[in-house]
Amino acid sequence: MTIRIFAIMCFLLAADLAWPGVARAQNPVIDGDGCAILASVVYTEVSEARLRFSSAYGSDPQYAGGSRISLCSQTTRSVTAAFAAALQRSNIYISWGFHTGYSGDYCLSHFLSQCYPTGDPAMPPLSEDEQSFVMHSWQVVRDSVRYRMAQYPGSDAARFRDHDLRQSIRRSIRFDVGRNPSQSFLQ
Repeated sequence: MTIRIFAIMCFLLAADLAWPGVARAQNPVIDGDGCAILASVVYTEVSEARLRFSSAYGSDPQYAGGSRISLCSQTTRSVTAAFAAALQRSNIYISWGFHTGYSGDYCLSHFLSQCYPTGDPAMPPLSEDEQSFVMHSWQVVRDSVRYRMAQYPGSDAARFRDHDLRQSIRRSIRFDVGRNPSQSFLQ
């Protein structure tokens, strides 16, 4: 009886080793501080578009960590604060007038589509060139990020790969310049 049980166990073990295993997809690496990465992407791409536009700006270098998936649960706040900071780098001051009496550094809404940058009332009015750049670059950033946000109402979460988001923002800003070369909002 022991020999039979031993033989059956050996047979089952051999059959298990010969059985092709189920292929599992490799789980993607998820980055923990996605809001900081999101803010960094927005800040870098908008400030580079405004300050250092050249033929080299349009190239798409390989970024480290491009295959990582990042998660941000405060997308609207991160994006609008980084956008305003990038513009301040080139002496363009904006505010996010979500409601009367508030002109803060970031938009208070949880809906990115409800955030509209306006010139800071405490500063001189924006020139036509500056207004054009602010509106075009905000539309590019908003659309690029909104595409990566969860679709349920009130969601303020985004899931993205930083390299893909960088490319999306960069190509869209470059496309706007190529589409209308008479505009000189990128110097």
